[in-house]
Amino acid sequence: MDTLTADIPSRRDSAPSPLLLLLVAGLVFATACGGLALSDVIGRISAIWVANAILVFFLLKNPQRHCFAILVAGLCANFSADIIMGDTFFTATILTLCNVVGVLIIAVPLRLMGLHDDFARPKPLLMFYALALGPAPAAAGLLAATFFHSSFGREFLSAALDWYATDALGYSIVVPMFMTVRTEAGVKMFGQDQIAETLLLLGVVAGAILLNFFARNYPLAFLFFPAVVFVTFRRGFAGGAIGLLMTGTYLMAPILAGDASDALRPHTLREQIIVVQLFIAVIGFSVVLVGAALAERRRLEQSLAAAIVRAESSREEALVARDAADTANRMKSMFLATMSHELRTPLNAIIGFSELMHTQLYGPLGDERYQDYSALIQKAGRHLLSLINDVLDMSKIEAGKFELCRQTLDMHATVRDCLDLMRERATRGDVALVEDLPALPLWVDADQRSIKQILLNLLSNAIKFSRPNGQVTVRMKILDGNFVLSVRDTGIGIPPEQLSRLGNPFVQVRNSAGASHEGTGLGLALVRALAELHNGTLKIDSTLGGGTTVSVLMPAISGCANATAPQPILAQTG
Repeated sequence: MDTLTADIPSRRDSAPSPLLLLLVAGLVFATACGGLALSDVIGRISAIWVANAILVFFLLKNPQRHCFAILVAGLCANFSADIIMGDTFFTATILTLCNVVGVLIIAVPLRLMGLHDDFARPKPLLMFYALALGPAPAAAGLLAATFFHSSFGREFLSAALDWYATDALGYSIVVPMFMTVRTEAGVKMFGQDQIAETLLLLGVVAGAILLNFFARNYPLAFLFFPAVVFVTFRRGFAGGAIGLLMTGTYLMAPILAGDASDALRPHTLREQIIVVQLFIAVIGFSVVLVGAALAERRRLEQSLAAAIVRAESSREEALVARDAADTANRMKSMFLATMSHELRTPLNAIIGFSELMHTQLYGPLGDERYQDYSALIQKAGRHLLSLINDVLDMSKIEAGKFELCRQTLDMHATVRDCLDLMRERATRGDVALVEDLPALPLWVDADQRSIKQILLNLLSNAIKFSRPNGQVTVRMKILDGNFVLSVRDTGIGIPPEQLSRLGNPFVQVRNSAGASHEGTGLGLALVRALAELHNGTLKIDSTLGGGTTVSVLMPAISGCANATAPQPILAQTG
């Protein structure tokens, strides 16, 4: 208990304090003398032996570097008690060595396995009972019985059983209680907020005692078990220890006073004490197991509560981080949109004036090279304007301000318009444009500018990455309830490790030499965003060196007979 270790020095000290060693020696000496005095009354080695249990407690509760000094102090006290109580020097030495065997068999394995400091957990407690009820008292009992048989002629088996019983009872009753009861828990249960319930609980044990006292001739001792366990449920180890102490005192006092109950009176004094000790040990074992289970449940509840608090804290941090990221993203989108507007105004003027110069609307420029230069300015300006438009559209989409103007579109006409716009670029790249469209017209309820932007971006990418004499094919079809618009090229293909990156803003595919193609990497990102605005998805299939197919899938509703009426997503007529 904490009161027994309050004077234990800090772990920084190299040796235990003299006060601690004096406390160990005093307790071992007093309990050994008491046990021997009781043994003289009822026959040698038949009383409960508490001295070894107290020594085991101190060996488990203190730092390992102090254990040798504590063991020596305890054994000296045990030896002194034997001498004081009348044993010879040789007998006291042998019996002290028998005691140390049992003590070490318990203390050493528990310390080596790290199971010595928390008996409120099931594993240390069960390991202790396995040692305290098995090899420790058995080994010491066999050694002591051998000595008694050879020196005093006592019956070997009877001496061994007596030593085993007294040692095992002492270990199993005393050590778990001392290891689990905490001073602060005892003080808390008598605090202002708990004292009323505590007194009521102890009153239940007192009631069981009174009932047994006034009805001594009836077998009512079983009532102690539920009473003590109930106190343990409500007040833990400390409450159970007090209840067990009350019960043990009541049961043992009449026997020592020669006034045993009618049920015990036919037996010898030795047998009466052993029966009562076994009864107390069983109740103590139950108290410790119940207390350990309650402590483990309380520990799990505290861990769960702490985990919930951590999860809630992490959730709040994640929400704050998400809000900050959303705010930063909106600010970025607003900045890009503003800058795009500011850039487009002077850029339109550059494109317009370069076109006037190139067409020589107001007369010749003088030198032919100026006409070439104006053509280059116009080309670069248009390319830059296209990039700015992509940035502006992407910014609007991310800011949630991109508005769709839905109308019923003839997809055949839309596809052919886009092919006509890209045909000159395809011709310059020596790439053939092929359309693979169904015979029946397809009508889609969508934003015309967005659909054209999707198709133009896909065609531009396909032409850009196609080799000379290559081919770009545009297909439309209905597949599994989806309208599918796909663009297939016979170009360089995309490495598998880069496929997952495509469709993200400002991501470009690099060739084997590490160089990227012209552009910002917004094309596919814009296609994906526009498709998602139409409740669609983007799909990319590619083989390195064998070409790429990029498809846009949108939910389709087919079978409408009215080709001119607006449809929810898609209409197909015959």
